[in-house]
Amino acid sequence: MKRTRRPDDLALTMGGFPLFESVGEEELAELATLALFHEYPKNNILSYRGDPAGPVYLVISGRVKVILTNDEGREVIVALCGPGGIFGLTSALDGRDQLGTAITIEQTQMARFNGEAFLGWTRRSSGAQNVLVRELTRRVRELNEKIGSHALMSTRDRLLDTLLDIADAEGESEPGDESVIFTRPTHQELANRIGTSREVVSRLLAELMDEDVLEADEGRVIRVPLSALVVRDD
Repeated sequence: MKRTRRPDDLALTMGGFPLFESVGEEELAELATLALFHEYPKNNILSYRGDPAGPVYLVISGRVKVILTNDEGREVIVALCGPGGIFGLTSALDGRDQLGTAITIEQTQMARFNGEAFLGWTRRSSGAQNVLVRELTRRVRELNEKIGSHALMSTRDRLLDTLLDIADAEGESEPGDESVIFTRPTHQELANRIGTSREVVSRLLAELMDEDVLEADEGRVIRVPLSALVVRDD
């Protein structure tokens, strides 16, 4: 982690994020004074699941994933935060432990707020209170959509959706390349994630390759067209 000087235009940058669109300039300027500005390298662990409630983080650039793991090392991504994304908020609100482990996916710049100071800011104006309502509503809607879609998806679609999650979270692209590459988990790890067998995953991966939905590079490296991620986001 490298602490850097808080940018003079931090309030303006935050104002460009949808989360803060209802917050006035003076309120954003006040919030900017509460921020510590940090730059983190790729794969930096920001907090662990079970850590005490602490800071609230706002992603300025880069990406962060929040994951859950079990004793066997099975991992599931429960949240992805790009620019304008915020995490640590739930624990700050209820004072309970962190819900997941937060890890940077790439070099990431963040504004870090003391949890109590951030909540104090939200209590001082209606515009700031809308930040809480907007963020919590988004999370409930996202969770409901994910639960519903996974309950109704076929095993093949659950596998593809999981691979696209990984591509979105960990994929890298080169300038001029119209695809994203990432290293897939093992067949058994994928089977554990989607609730099926290793044999079924092997068969479905072969089908996706044959249909040119995915491309295999060397070893476990997978190539996904950027168009697939764009359509998925829409």
